Amino acid sequence: MFGLFSRKKKLKDTAYTLFSQVVDQARQPVFYEKLDVEDTLDGRFDMICAHMFMLQHRLEQEKTEQSGQLRRFLKEVMFENMDLSLREMGVGDLSVGKKIKVMAEAYYGRQQAYENALQEEEGLQEALARNIYRGRDVSAEKLKSLAEYMTGQIAALENCDIGHIYSGQQVFSESSL
Repeated sequence: MFGLFSRKKKLKDTAYTLFSQVVDQARQPVFYEKLDVEDTLDGRFDMICAHMFMLQHRLEQEKTEQSGQLRRFLKEVMFENMDLSLREMGVGDLSVGKKIKVMAEAYYGRQQAYENALQEEEGLQEALARNIYRGRDVSAEKLKSLAEYMTGQIAALENCDIGHIYSGQQVFSESSL
């Protein structure tokens, strides 16, 4: 019985480590300086959602109880973090829940859009234009670069040993942007 709690605690700790990596990767200056992602609360949220998608997509491929638990813990950690961030920004207790609900809808919408868009490169570019750039004019070159970055990271994650992910080691590769 204690082994079960110990495994869950270890997986939850891994989720915190992996989410920290998601945030660090999403905050790479190259996205905001070179690829014109808006360096705003919305822009940063969108980049976190994109990186969460890449990691969740990899875990989904495993289709095991452990990968399912880690996926759930990752989402819990993300929304705990969003809740805390909103409170630190001064959002009142009564409004936090409503804002988290909007963020959750946006998160799940983006996850589905990226999953559907992986079928073709132009589909991914369209999804990125809608969800990262939010319809702003952005050059086709920058859109293509971001799509290539995502497909490259997804391929690297697919080749990553699942034990590497479960142990919370660095999962994202160096950006070639």
